[in-house]
Amino acid sequence: MKKFAANLIVVLAALWFIPLNSALATQITSSGDSALTGAAVIDFESQTLGTYTSLPIGGVTFTANDNHLRIDNTYSGVYGATGQYLDNGTYANNGFFGLTITFSSATSAFGFQWGMAETAAVWNLTAYNSSNTLLETYQLPNTDGSNVGAFVGLADNNISYATLINSSNTPLPGSGTYYDWISIDNFNYQPSAVPEPATMFLLGSGLLGLAGLRRKFRK
Repeated sequence: MKKFAANLIVVLAALWFIPLNSALATQITSSGDSALTGAAVIDFESQTLGTYTSLPIGGVTFTANDNHLRIDNTYSGVYGATGQYLDNGTYANNGFFGLTITFSSATSAFGFQWGMAETAAVWNLTAYNSSNTLLETYQLPNTDGSNVGAFVGLADNNISYATLINSSNTPLPGSGTYYDWISIDNFNYQPSAVPEPATMFLLGSGLLGLAGLRRKFRK
């Protein structure tokens, strides 16, 4: 019985950290996606205009893999951006070709307003868990001159971080990759759900009851 009880404790401890949501990896194409219900939103309005190497906001840190990122308002009201937004700036300003988005806690879904992506460039959004395992990759749409832009994102259990990479192989002078000035606004993110203590108590009570019945029948 002692061995059974010890095994039961191990099982309960493991279940405690399993998220309630079990959706498979999916692409998000709307801010109204159910995976983002109640999500926190970063609109970049309170950030100081200018360039950064890394920028922590709330539970998210945006880091330029190369060069810098920028908080800008040059194209406010067009390309799907409103007010201030995050971008990489012009090629002459040495903006990023890659961006890493790191979450301070496990996240089940995230998405953002995407704009200015040109047809000649290929941008891939990839999510990873805390073990650096690739969860899903989404080749983002080219919005070109659309003033609406597009909403893009990914949903999967326990996303730890994501990368946004310009993987185009169209060359430019001095660069092996086609440079593309893009914008990100209204960044939504949803922390992974964790079972409530009451739920785990009920589950544990049920398992202990079953253990008692098992012992009774063995007698």
